[in-house]
Amino acid sequence: MRALVIMYVFSLRSQMQEVRANQENYENQIQSLSSIKDTGALQINREFIESFFTYQTTAERYKKIELMSDQGFKSTHPSGMELPDSEESINSSMVGLKPFEYQSSKTEAEFFNYFKLTNEFNNVADTDTVIVKTSLIYVKEQGWKVDDVEFVGQLTGRE
Repeated sequence: MRALVIMYVFSLRSQMQEVRANQENYENQIQSLSSIKDTGALQINREFIESFFTYQTTAERYKKIELMSDQGFKSTHPSGMELPDSEESINSSMVGLKPFEYQSSKTEAEFFNYFKLTNEFNNVADTDTVIVKTSLIYVKEQGWKVDDVEFVGQLTGRE
């Protein structure tokens, strides 16, 4: 009987060591998940969307964007076309940004951005709910940069 109790105690110790090892593993996994949220990609994505879709002229739209890689900058205008330098007044504003993030690694993140976009030209305003996909990359010593912008679609929501 005594031998059985001793074996039971050793079994419990072994199980406790296994539980502690699992707990440490889970704590490390939670820490790595927390570090992904703190990368800054979400903040850069938000700043980019707000600056890119809020402007007074099309020329202004491109002048104030500093959060992009060269590839990202090229993805924002049709290939072969020069950047617009018109000073025509086209007011654009966005509200209600809801970004949905998918981060495939510590150096790449993608967002589906859902928001209401209002464009006004010649005193005629048009509001739509749009979905824009952004891809960000982490550039060493520069931080997160928008590397691709893709207009996914719009849901008509005229007001």
